[in-house]
This record gives sequence, structure tokens and C-alpha cells, in this order.
Amino acid sequence: MGMVPRSAGKRVDRNSKWFKKAMRLSRDILFAAYIILMTGLICITAQSRFTGREPALLGYRMYFVDSGSMSPAIRQDSMIIVKELEPQDVKEKDIVTYYGRNESTRITHRIVKVIDNGKSFITRGDANNTDDPMPLDGDRLIGKVVFIIPLIGRLFRFLSTVKGMVTVVMLGVVWLAVPKLLAYKEGNFEAHKQPIVGPGDSQEVD
Repeated sequence: MGMVPRSAGKRVDRNSKWFKKAMRLSRDILFAAYIILMTGLICITAQSRFTGREPALLGYRMYFVDSGSMSPAIRQDSMIIVKELEPQDVKEKDIVTYYGRNESTRITHRIVKVIDNGKSFITRGDANNTDDPMPLDGDRLIGKVVFIIPLIGRLFRFLSTVKGMVTVVMLGVVWLAVPKLLAYKEGNFEAHKQPIVGPGDSQEVD
């Protein structure tokens, strides 16, 4: 006696109204998320570019890493989020960001020794073989690195250019236009599938 194979599952009818509605809703949500994300990235990069200051919010600052001195923990072109801290709250092995010789330079290295409860520190880059030549004064400390996103710095730098902003706009236009073109094409295809009855053609009547 032969066995009837069980169905692996019901196939989704892609022509059903609920499926099309779900796809439109998903597309709209993704597009809104894309616009919000891109707008945020552009605003952040524009603020940093035109004011010369790093983006900051609620005691957190954002920086892009330009060198590999902290590899492999923090690679070049990573984005780091730095929480502002008082010098006495920093501990050994913390990765911190601080001002260099002037406030236009920021450095991110690891604390290898705390001196006098944060009055000064000995720092070193993970990729370096020796400690930094000069101790870090506590008043030059900005804060502790709490979050790292690898390689996203390349995207931010690209978005800060005119070419990057034009690319974002073009992607948005394509995102909106392609589904409408596909829907238009599908509508024309369905219209051509309908039988055309001429005046002299006979029709069956029940």
C-alpha cells in the first residue's frame, strides 16, 4: 500500500491581499528606519565637521579612530562611544580617551597605572611595545571607552562629503521608485492576460 507524502507546509500565496499588504508595510518600515538612520548620520557628521567639536549627548561622546595604536582591541576606522568620567573613577586596564597637547587632539589608549588616585596616569597603546613617554594629567581626561563599532568610521567620513549625501538621496529615490515600477509592470502584465472580446465574438452564457 503506497504512502501519501505529507505536505511540507502550505505555500504562501504571494498574490493574496494580506501578503502584499504585509510586504508594503515591511518596506515602509525599513524605508523609514533607513531615512532616520541616514538623517542621524548626516546630522552627526555635519555637526562635527562645521563646529569642529565631537558629537555629545547625555554625557557620552563619539569619536572615530584614525590610527591602529589600539589594535586589535580598537581597529582603525572604528567608532567609539566614550562615557565622560572623573579621573578618580578610572581604573587600570580601562581604555580612555583624553586630550593631547591641545584640545584639538584626542588620543585613545589604555591605562596601565593610576597615580595618586587619578591625579595622573601612565598610558599605552595596545599595539605599542612601550608606555607613552609622558604621564597623562588627570585634567586632560575625557572619559572611558564603553562601546566600539568597527569600520563604521569609513561610512561616516563618506557621508560627510557631498558625494556621500548625494548617494543617500539617490538610494532613497531608488527605494521609492523601484517598487512602484514593479507594481506598474505587474499591473500591465495582468491587463494583457485578460481576454479581449470583440464585437463579433461569441460568448458562452450559462
